[in-house]
Amino acid sequence: MIYSFYVFDRHCDCIYDRQFAGSGSINKNNDSNSSKLLFGMLYSLKNLCAKLVANNTLKSFSLGEFRLHFFESATNFKFVLVSDASVDNLQQVLYTLYGKYFVEHVALNPLSPVEFGSGYIRNSNFINGSDAYLKTVG
Repeated sequence: MIYSFYVFDRHCDCIYDRQFAGSGSINKNNDSNSSKLLFGMLYSLKNLCAKLVANNTLKSFSLGEFRLHFFESATNFKFVLVSDASVDNLQQVLYTLYGKYFVEHVALNPLSPVEFGSGYIRNSNFINGSDAYLKTVG
């Protein structure tokens, strides 16, 4: 089961937050401490992996009942899925979310901002497409 999906931009800001458990909110927790803590933890683990391992490939890790799956694009957009600990590997899912939904509906959209600043992804094609795709996965 997938609990939530986050997208962080190159400036470490949460530009998309989708909760599937509970209220099912979209972009309600972008500025919350939980998204900032999540990014800080990923940043620290990524740096630790870079120092310990020659091939820096932080892909997923477990924390008790949860597993976090991580993908970073060449343009420094970071995609995070939070799932049940029993879910094994969602790298292909993250790559599809990036390539098929983010690039097509956000990055290549001339109306989408280049720098989000304090804004969020509000593109309905991205939101509906990624939601439908994640429902087939989880």
